[in-house]
Amino acid sequence: MLQLGDFRLRINDSTYTVTVPPLERGISSLIEVSSSDKLRILDDLKSKIASLHAIFNVDEFKVERERILIEKLEEVEQELKPLEELKSKIDAECEKHSERVMWSFFVAMGLQTGIFARLTWWEYSWDIMEPVTYFATYATVIATYGYYLYTRQEFEYSTMRNRCYTKYFYKVAEKYKFNVERYNELLDLTDGIRKDLSRLRDPLYQHLPATHLAWALKDASSSRLKSQSEMSPDPAVQSSADDHQKS
Repeated sequence: MLQLGDFRLRINDSTYTVTVPPLERGISSLIEVSSSDKLRILDDLKSKIASLHAIFNVDEFKVERERILIEKLEEVEQELKPLEELKSKIDAECEKHSERVMWSFFVAMGLQTGIFARLTWWEYSWDIMEPVTYFATYATVIATYGYYLYTRQEFEYSTMRNRCYTKYFYKVAEKYKFNVERYNELLDLTDGIRKDLSRLRDPLYQHLPATHLAWALKDASSSRLKSQSEMSPDPAVQSSADDHQKS
């Protein structure tokens, strides 16, 4: 083709004019080139044409890939919407239950203090009540240590509240037939699709060939799934408890 001079190259719907540089001795000099040089020139030409083909197909690949991801995201969000509404209802009940439990402990401690005060200054004396209060305090220490042995967590009011919230959440979820596993799967899927869309629109990926871009998206998805499998089994429930704790 180079021996015939300038030519036009068509890639997809675009046409490009290729200008062959002039030769000092004309076309005959190309004929005198060794076979190895001819093969090298041909390989370089094939490589450049393949690069052009890959670059011009990137935009088409991105548009198609983005369309598929957006459609998939809409389907997932449509399935997730009723679950979100049901979860909001469950969260409200769990929040009220956790508040009732925490206030019950507060009332119990207040009643204990009032009873000890009554017995100390009205019914009996401090000499009689001192060992009683000592054993009551030590019983509290034993109870907190037992809590640690049972839960393997330090006894903190926020931790106790979150545990109460989480245990009641599963109880209410079973009552309303709320599929926690499916909800978490949809959350992970939504997060993954949005990350893929963000990566697809990232300027750093604009000049990658379509094959390399597809490989990068696939590799990122595999890494994300691996990291999610190593996380806690129910991140959605834990995040709900943390959100209520902050509020």
